[in-house]
Amino acid sequence: MNKLVTAGIIVLAIAIGAGATFGVMHFLQPGSPAHAHDGTAKADAAHPKPILFADLSDIVVSIPPQAGAPATSYVQIGMQFSTHDEKAVESFTTLQPIIKSQVINLLMSETSATLQNPTTRSELIQNCLNVANSVLVQNPGNGTGKPFEAAYITNLVVQD
Repeated sequence: MNKLVTAGIIVLAIAIGAGATFGVMHFLQPGSPAHAHDGTAKADAAHPKPILFADLSDIVVSIPPQAGAPATSYVQIGMQFSTHDEKAVESFTTLQPIIKSQVINLLMSETSATLQNPTTRSELIQNCLNVANSVLVQNPGNGTGKPFEAAYITNLVVQD
């Protein structure tokens, strides 16, 4: 009788284990009703918005090699601004002449010597990002806040 009880316990344990495995696989699959109550935060994390880029085509500006010297050097720069907002990219395209003009003004205050400094380049990137965001926010229908999250220099040529 002892062997029969032991065999019954083993069969019962196997049945409970198989049932638990089936239950976990069935009820905790993505898309199952038991998994659906996790909320939209996890759904958004599973499907993040793509990163979109707005391109500021190459700008060429004459600059002095050093402060106080005539503008005998030039700088060529290309930038991209990143966002998750499609409307920001559309607005950027429409307002690009204004943004480009303000970036040219920023570049004209530099020299070829200062652009060799990484700190100056970091400040220039931040200032260009601020310009793009400011122009978009100041124009009707472009929302508030910061449409672009980051700016990247994609081309920088300084020639003396």
